[in-house]
Amino acid sequence: MNCLTQSPTCGDRFNQARIPTRKEVNPVSHRYRMVLDLHLSGHKVNEIQELTGYAESTIYDILSKDEVVALRQQIMNVYDKEFEMLFPQVIQSIRLGLNPSQDLKDQLSAAKLWLKAHGKGGVKVEKGGDTYNLTAEDVVFQILNGNYVGPNANAK
Repeated sequence: MNCLTQSPTCGDRFNQARIPTRKEVNPVSHRYRMVLDLHLSGHKVNEIQELTGYAESTIYDILSKDEVVALRQQIMNVYDKEFEMLFPQVIQSIRLGLNPSQDLKDQLSAAKLWLKAHGKGGVKVEKGGDTYNLTAEDVVFQILNGNYVGPNANAK
């Protein structure tokens, strides 16, 4: 005991030799991890209740614990990094889908994804005083069928 108070390196050797506690190795219990896994996989609270048998207040309490919030942040950081790595491949796939040699259906779905990603997924068209959303896919089909009337058709 005298060694701990006299030499700072002796205490370090003691801390290195000891076995870490369960809380230090895995701060989240299996019960909490199961609820978090169900929550992150898209289950609603009532579905988690049915699967685990926990009360709604218990589920909310588990999801608000500091250690569960920290674990959720770690998991979401991994997903964010994965998204950043795959994003260029997604853009390349959309570009390949827009290739004129592709099937029309594939081109339209790629165009829809591209427009949606850039916030231009729907075109506002006024018809009879009402405004409604007209998607790019609708416009293309109207053009192909020869029925397209532009948004300024009533301006004449």
